[in-house]
Amino acid sequence: MPVSATVLVYQVQLRMCANGMPLLSQRLVSSINLSPPLNEVRLKMGRRSLVLVTVAAICAGLCTAFVPSAPLPSCASGSSTSRRQTIVMGNHRSSQAARRRTSFLKHVKAPLHKRRTIMSSPLSKELRAEHGGVRSIPVRTGDEVVVTAGDHRKKVGKVIGVDRKKYYIHVEGITREKAGGKEAGKTSTTIPVPIRASSVRITKLYLDKSREAILKRRAEGRAELAARKNNIQLAEPGQDPAWAEYQTTLTSILDGSA
Repeated sequence: MPVSATVLVYQVQLRMCANGMPLLSQRLVSSINLSPPLNEVRLKMGRRSLVLVTVAAICAGLCTAFVPSAPLPSCASGSSTSRRQTIVMGNHRSSQAARRRTSFLKHVKAPLHKRRTIMSSPLSKELRAEHGGVRSIPVRTGDEVVVTAGDHRKKVGKVIGVDRKKYYIHVEGITREKAGGKEAGKTSTTIPVPIRASSVRITKLYLDKSREAILKRRAEGRAELAARKNNIQLAEPGQDPAWAEYQTTLTSILDGSA
């Protein structure tokens, strides 16, 4: 047994035996001079502790023998193990607004003035030609629309309600039977069908001062943009003075006279 284990055994024996009772020089616990019957129990406890400490020391030695030692880090500059590996992640989206969950939360938590713009419906061809090419406008109560998608496609009616909280509109004449209405004995069992504003096309506008101002402003903006596009003229390289100056400077640099 190693010396450190022997010292540990003697320390355990000293604690488990009688209060400060001197130990003899023999290593075996059986040779300790103790008086029966109380000291016999303490002797058994000392032997048991000796066995436990011995087993623990042997197990510790075996574990140390079978555990491989860690290799020392290489100091070579060209070693690939000494270099820190770089973790390559996926493409990072630079714009947070491009994320689907971000745009969805903006749509759900939008304030009323933005919900009004979101709930815009396209105009018919006749209305576009009449109002200077305006393509869409926020739908409101009183507009006449035609449904362009869904189960009620091609049905025509007047908008009787706009629910900006749920992004729905209600069209006159498009209703359904309320579930369980007749069994409950209710007098009115029909309710309006909610329809998305993007699923209708406006055929007749309800015009007032604010609506007319909006249409006029948008028509003027579209006309100004079209005029700006038509006025853009691309000069040929030979006629542009900046191009001629650039060619002169480039020639002087190549000749070495600059």
